[in-house]
Amino acid sequence: MEKSDDNMNITLIDEQIKNMELVVPNGESLVLNLAAFKGFPNTSISVKVQSNASFNGAFADFSSGSGKFIINVDLIGDGSRCDWHLSSLANDVDRKIFDTSVTHNAKNTEAEMSNYGITQGSSHLTFTGISSIKNGSIKTITRQVAKIIVFDPLSDGKCSPILKIDENDVEASHAAIVGRLNEDHLFYLLSRGISLNAARRLITLGYLKPVEQYFNDEKLIERIDASIEEGI
Repeated sequence: MEKSDDNMNITLIDEQIKNMELVVPNGESLVLNLAAFKGFPNTSISVKVQSNASFNGAFADFSSGSGKFIINVDLIGDGSRCDWHLSSLANDVDRKIFDTSVTHNAKNTEAEMSNYGITQGSSHLTFTGISSIKNGSIKTITRQVAKIIVFDPLSDGKCSPILKIDENDVEASHAAIVGRLNEDHLFYLLSRGISLNAARRLITLGYLKPVEQYFNDEKLIERIDASIEEGI
């Protein structure tokens, strides 16, 4: 864990990812980087963000197993912000559920949450979560995106982001996509002499690799890269 006067950076790997309650004080920022390569972390994390403070989180999940990961972010102070990004790869018989939710309890708050995943074998991947805007939280902006590519006939995915809005003067949106490999994308790549396996690899990299931009540890980024390559 690294901490400065106005910023805290936390990186947790595998068994270090445990249930926790975090508070980001007024005007400060918290960066939380999670990476799982072994067993899937059945974990619940809550984050409270005070006035003019920010929470920035990223989770690179290349673990095996089944369970539920929960993160709840409460924007409790005016001008607080949340930025959350997840990439997950489910293989074999994995059954993974990610519940990523944010609650806007104050004015001028903003949240961006994105969840990207790929399922292979006979695995199942679920992205769910609620973006909630409470009464009085004017000038709030909230966005949530959930996308899953289903690679194999027995694999499956489900996306169900939910908006709950009790205020009018806000901007709110969500997007949910679950589908097989895009046939047009495959045709384009195959028509240029790229093999099916190589085409799948390129598409997978496009979905999962962007999470690396939220990590600062070069060795950890290399490990994420290797996990993507091994998982394809």
